[in-house]
Amino acid sequence: MSKRLSELYGMDIFTEKAEYVGQVGDVILNLDKGEVMQLSLKPFRSSALAGADIRKVLQEESIPFDEITRIGDIIFCRKNPRTEKKK
Repeated sequence: MSKRLSELYGMDIFTEKAEYVGQVGDVILNLDKGEVMQLSLKPFRSSALAGADIRKVLQEESIPFDEITRIGDIIFCRKNPRTEKKK
């Protein structure tokens, strides 16, 4: 099964324990490798986000793509980045 990148925007994200995480706000790509790196819970299109805010979103409100376990009608991930403390 494949999905177009544009289909990911706005999709609901849940943990494997059925905890609602949020919706895909933006997708961060590695253009050199041609792969998705992270799914952000907030869009970066907003002009209200400053450099420090973008860093915070990338660190605290984004899900590394290797944490995504399944994509179908909804997205499943291993843990909620908003409740898990970064080590």
